[in-house]
Amino acid sequence: MRATHKYTGGKTNRQIANMALKAMSNIQEYDNGTIRNPHELASSVLKDGRTLIQTIYEDGYVDYNDGYYVVEVDEYCMYIDVTGRYLHEIDMTDVEYSMDYDKGLEPYEEEC
Repeated sequence: MRATHKYTGGKTNRQIANMALKAMSNIQEYDNGTIRNPHELASSVLKDGRTLIQTIYEDGYVDYNDGYYVVEVDEYCMYIDVTGRYLHEIDMTDVEYSMDYDKGLEPYEEEC
């Protein structure tokens, strides 16, 4: 299971959608299909009737949280991760969790 936090600036909506598909596949550890034939998280239907990946492809941005997954995409960056609720409800003993991020978007770690 790998979360993603990457820059999207300067990319087309299609490039951003393809980045999002890869990131969704990484966080779920399942194939999320394609823009035209989405599966799993990418096929989640939003209030306007479009799928999550279709919205990213057409608009270039989305702000989605179903209680288990967070997908935030805009003209600046992409953040795809699981929620605290998800981590609380599943058994994480055999799960490796990591973060894929661009330089400058490193997770903040406070020194104790």
